[in-house]
Amino acid sequence: MSEEAKRTIVMPGAQFREQLKEEMIAGTFKALLLFDIDELRRVNVQAGFEVGDKILALAERFFEGKGWKGFRTGGDEFGVIITTSGPGFNSEAFHGEIVKFLTDNVGFKVRISGGGLQHPGADYGIFPEMDDLMVSTAHQLLIKAKHLGRNRVVWLPHDSVESTELMALTVRFYKELARVNASVGRQMEMESRIDFLTGLYNRRGFEDLFHTMIQVSQRHMRPMALLYMDSDSLKTTNDTRGHDAGDQFIRTIASILKEVVRGSDFISRWAGDEFAVIVEPASDEQALALGERIRVAVEEGTDGTLSIGIFCGIPDSTEAAVTAADQALYRAKEKGKNRVELATG
Repeated sequence: MSEEAKRTIVMPGAQFREQLKEEMIAGTFKALLLFDIDELRRVNVQAGFEVGDKILALAERFFEGKGWKGFRTGGDEFGVIITTSGPGFNSEAFHGEIVKFLTDNVGFKVRISGGGLQHPGADYGIFPEMDDLMVSTAHQLLIKAKHLGRNRVVWLPHDSVESTELMALTVRFYKELARVNASVGRQMEMESRIDFLTGLYNRRGFEDLFHTMIQVSQRHMRPMALLYMDSDSLKTTNDTRGHDAGDQFIRTIASILKEVVRGSDFISRWAGDEFAVIVEPASDEQALALGERIRVAVEEGTDGTLSIGIFCGIPDSTEAAVTAADQALYRAKEKGKNRVELATG
């Protein structure tokens, strides 16, 4: 088989998985069901493959008629995705409906077995990373249905049940669900604190950490420094060379800050062309020396310059430290830019 032909093959269930992820992303996922036709092989042998194929085609037609998303996932197995955007779904009635539909259309009793789970509720988020968990759990429930005698759908219980096997499966599912929720939640929380252009913490991330660092500074009476800086050149760069060049200028400043500032200190892109650096512990002399190194590095490494205002001491609050550094920055701008000023008083 050619490499081109291999690339065009869609593996059984791949389309089903992609659709499942799409519904999770859209927030429309309501329920997932895996089921197969009981004793289809016997039907093929006794009544012919045409009858077996007819049953499979009828099952697909049943899903289409209901407005549900049904997929052949391999052999005689189907995957069904129920969404909130579709018609109402009654998990208790589902098995009887499809069995009646198939039986009425082929002229003899058709039996199906299935395993399914519904949205776990408002306490949990549903994310694409959960597709393996969802499908593997539904598959285990399908196996359970076969062990119980077939011709039934076993749903993941929301409440306690007598079956220790089902309860163990339910506990494992919810433990893993909680783990994925926590992992995705942490990632989303982290992303909400990161500036996409530079990879530095944004203002929200800065304020959260600075507040904590101030508490430590106050507890141990240990001075810290806030260097608040603003580009003197971004507007000119944007006006003369375009915003792409302006974005590159911002990224270059971020790279310079990462090189000049100690790894133990904290760097943030405050907003636009404004940056902040927190140094702890620090004296006036140390903070001024660092500010000067940053100023020189930007002047030598870019086509622009920075002005820097510094607060140094034990802050009364986040707002007090930022205000003091901002006032020092304003003085640096007034005195001709491309300079470092220390907050007074």
